[in-house]
Amino acid sequence: MESQQSSPKIQWSPKHVLVTGGCGFIGSNFVNYMVKKYPTIHFYNIDCLNYCASVDNITKTNQAAPNYTLIKGDITSYDLISHILTTSSIDCIIHFAAQSHVDGSFTNSFQYTRDNVQGTHVLLEASRTYGKIQRFIHVSTDEVYGESGAEDISIKTEKSMLVPTNPYAATKAAAEMLVCSYYKSFRLPVIISRGNNVYGPNQYPEKLIPKFITYMKQNTPCTIHGDGQALRNFLYVSDVVHAFEKLLFQGVIGEIYNIGGNEQTEISVMDITHRLCELIKGRPLDLTKDVAFVADRHFNDQRYWISNDKLRALGWEPQIDLATGLQLTIDSFN
Repeated sequence: MESQQSSPKIQWSPKHVLVTGGCGFIGSNFVNYMVKKYPTIHFYNIDCLNYCASVDNITKTNQAAPNYTLIKGDITSYDLISHILTTSSIDCIIHFAAQSHVDGSFTNSFQYTRDNVQGTHVLLEASRTYGKIQRFIHVSTDEVYGESGAEDISIKTEKSMLVPTNPYAATKAAAEMLVCSYYKSFRLPVIISRGNNVYGPNQYPEKLIPKFITYMKQNTPCTIHGDGQALRNFLYVSDVVHAFEKLLFQGVIGEIYNIGGNEQTEISVMDITHRLCELIKGRPLDLTKDVAFVADRHFNDQRYWISNDKLRALGWEPQIDLATGLQLTIDSFN
């Protein structure tokens, strides 16, 4: 099931789009949707195919589509990126590729700097020297804003200060600084997105929702950091894909857009565990056997509360409510 977003008012149309990380979670959902809907646009998917990506995340139909090409490669290779841009006449880049598991950034932070910062820098510099990129859409995260606080009623807008509180968020903020500098210094036509948590099909089960679905199906206790009262805003992946469709065709160069949910899609970790248990096991959560509480991180942001007004002005609205999205995600495991 896909959300019923209206088609964007196309302000311009690319011919050859390079998607980085298109075999990962959000990237693969974007590729599957766009390759089918826009047969006159060729999508080149570069992915290093690490542990959380899979060629099979792209449907068999799209793998065989004449407007789709998979390139196995590393975005930190300047020579490879330059070669792809030149030989494939790329006019747009959508940069999903990143190390994104927050827990991993505490133990392997150098890898996050390499992939998230250096990889972005390579794409920017290759784009600058190539000179024919019309859109560079950089995919960032709401975590660059830092914590909103459970009682904080001041919503984060695109003009809010960046105060990342973990190594992952810091690398994404650093990458944003590079993107902004290339816009200011070289007029590279960039657009930045900052999104809430996303869930849905093709998500690797290191993230909360697919991990807890897996645990519950295996009758394994769900591991919860701290007391489980941290709030997160969860967007179903098809809504996020439609947001990137809007940004591709209607986004304003040099602008930043939050991809955020609303009060109906914000929920505590504990409450979402209760909901998943009801949907999967058909009974209330049993705290004695369904949950294992563990020590929290040294610092764990309690809330990310961002405004989506700017993106809504382009005609985007989240369409999939949490109950529907969770059921669709559970069904995808079957």
